[in-house]
Amino acid sequence: MKTRLFPIVIIFLILGVLISQIKVIPSWENIQTMLVVATFILALVVGLLFLFKLWIKGNQNKKQAVFRTIITIVIFPISFLFTMPGFDKPELVNEITITNQTIYVYHESCFPPDSVCECDTYGSLIYTKNQYLPVMHLALKTDFYVGDVQIINKKLIAKAAAICVKDVGKTKKTSL
Repeated sequence: MKTRLFPIVIIFLILGVLISQIKVIPSWENIQTMLVVATFILALVVGLLFLFKLWIKGNQNKKQAVFRTIITIVIFPISFLFTMPGFDKPELVNEITITNQTIYVYHESCFPPDSVCECDTYGSLIYTKNQYLPVMHLALKTDFYVGDVQIINKKLIAKAAAICVKDVGKTKKTSL
């Protein structure tokens, strides 16, 4: 009877990577991390069972056993790298509820953080919360730091903060 442990390991690893890529609301980030860790622990246990069974079975083909062992050992760190957050993770600066819509404003700063407004990569990300799930959807990305957010006639309007003098007066709109 042939065991199907290796595909189960791959499924757990893919599931862990997919869970880590979902953008959840800030209060659920710890739960998401625990789910990813639990998924990787399950994958590790099943992977070790797979390797144990492979080597104990007394396979006639040792080259195949060594090859599968190497693949299993290499897949774990590679898949774990996909779950690690970036070093320049945006910072949550504001959580606003307007007309039963929860909005999260994140600031993306320069890397390395020399000055707040000196580089070309700073800006804001504005997410809206899904109505039924603890998941966020990107509503707007700006090239300035957002200070004020309004919803007028089902349009999200973001106005620049006074952090950077060159951005004062900038606005950006999108439909919700």
